[in-house]
Amino acid sequence: MASPKFSEDVHPLTELKTKASALVNQVRRSRRPVLLTRRGRGVAVLIDLEEYERLVDRAAFIEAVEKGTQAAADGDLHPQAEAEKILESFGKTYA
Repeated sequence: MASPKFSEDVHPLTELKTKASALVNQVRRSRRPVLLTRRGRGVAVLIDLEEYERLVDRAAFIEAVEKGTQAAADGDLHPQAEAEKILESFGKTYA
């Protein structure tokens, strides 16, 4: 995600009500998030859908790694042969 340009990417929340289409176009064109403010304080961020999906996928991956790390720390591991079968099954489709 590109870093926001505060001179261009900070808008009052009222602009979302009156200029929603223009703000969405700005986000899609610039690939930068738009910070929405109320009374000078940030209240929401408008980001491109593809960027949102990337962030959600990244968060899910990090959560899975953390879960696996915790399972390993707890000794909850598969025997080597079983782990290899699980890894070999990735990407296969079953009819």
